[in-house]
Amino acid sequence: MHDILDLKKAMEKGNRARGLVYIKEKPEMRSGKRNDYMNGFFHLKEKDYPFRVWESDVYDIILEYGTGIYIVDTVGSEFRGAYLTVTNIDIYPGTAITQDDFFAGIPRHRLEQTLADVAAELMQRGTTEKCWELIDYTLRHADLEDRFMVEGAAIRHHDNIVGGLAHHTIKMLRILSALLINNPQLIESADLLTYAIVMHDIGKVFEYRDLTTSEYWYANHRVRGIEFLSHLKDEIIARYDEEFYRQVQSVIAGHHGLYGDHPTTVAATIVHYIDMLESQTTELVSQQLAAPGDRLRHPDFGFLHMIPLTGESGEPEVREEKDSNYRT
Repeated sequence: MHDILDLKKAMEKGNRARGLVYIKEKPEMRSGKRNDYMNGFFHLKEKDYPFRVWESDVYDIILEYGTGIYIVDTVGSEFRGAYLTVTNIDIYPGTAITQDDFFAGIPRHRLEQTLADVAAELMQRGTTEKCWELIDYTLRHADLEDRFMVEGAAIRHHDNIVGGLAHHTIKMLRILSALLINNPQLIESADLLTYAIVMHDIGKVFEYRDLTTSEYWYANHRVRGIEFLSHLKDEIIARYDEEFYRQVQSVIAGHHGLYGDHPTTVAATIVHYIDMLESQTTELVSQQLAAPGDRLRHPDFGFLHMIPLTGESGEPEVREEKDSNYRT
């Protein structure tokens, strides 16, 4: 009988452990000073734990079988951050444990209720019923295959969980609500910003499939999002106008800021900043929860001392009272 490995504990320096792990993505082969080695991640409940394999007779097994569940022996190691050294590995032969046991997720009913809550909040801030009717129409579109509420927002980084795409979007809408309070000049564009946030990552429904890459992943989510938006063009223009439609296009294309097509509108820049604040904060919290000891290594800033956190749940808060006609 094998148990799922406690990866956080296993990563403590010098700790030797044995158990079941899940490789969700194909690891990379890299060239070292003496020999090639494998660099990859074990996935467990939203978090990714880095591992390295130095011996060819060990990493050859992963190269042969690819992603899946394995039985491993590991040693906690550290060099520019903590990682696991894999000393032995074999394919898991059982059926009692499946890949679903390694995934975290947020129940659909909880996401739907939280989206209804934020819709009520935003309608108090200036977003209109007309906007939420368009959002409802959009999320029910057949091309999405009803997957907006179940797909992840990423494979490895923030909100890489079942329901992560909706979760990330809802958190961005909450930030928008605060911005509308702080910047009442934006109320005139509340519908545009609300709808653009819902649409900014909609292409991930096509880029990903069950928390891994889809068949045509190389046509990224910005391209696929604009392609999907074009199917809604007549409906959007009928409800608003072509200016609204083109503005949403600009947000989908430019919301990655310096890391893709640069923003060409104020709306795209605002959504980019909201996206960065939400995703990077979520990523830091997730990294701290996964890191052993009292510090974590940031790729830009080096080692960071940790802060107190409450619990380990990344699920959105759900309030019992609801005051909204919006339903998904």
